[in-house]
Amino acid sequence: MNGLIDKLARRCHSKREIGADALATLIVAATEDAEFRRRLVSVLRLPQSQRESLVNTAVDEMRLRGESADVRAAFLTLSTEDGARTALQILDSL
Repeated sequence: MNGLIDKLARRCHSKREIGADALATLIVAATEDAEFRRRLVSVLRLPQSQRESLVNTAVDEMRLRGESADVRAAFLTLSTEDGARTALQILDSL
């Protein structure tokens, strides 16, 4: 898992930050579950405004359900162009 987190950090050109572990877990889950991967990839391929709106709504629902801040941060990363592009590149390379 740490190797995947380091790979994410290098691709995002940043140090490990809150949400990196959860984002790595999200990507690992997508590689292990074909249906989840399909759904995640379709969200990642949405136009920026649609993806951002969908992710923000999901994060608001997560907050209401009491999900941890790092899980919410991982999803918020997916709402950005860089985050979506990086996640897609990693998923395509696995």
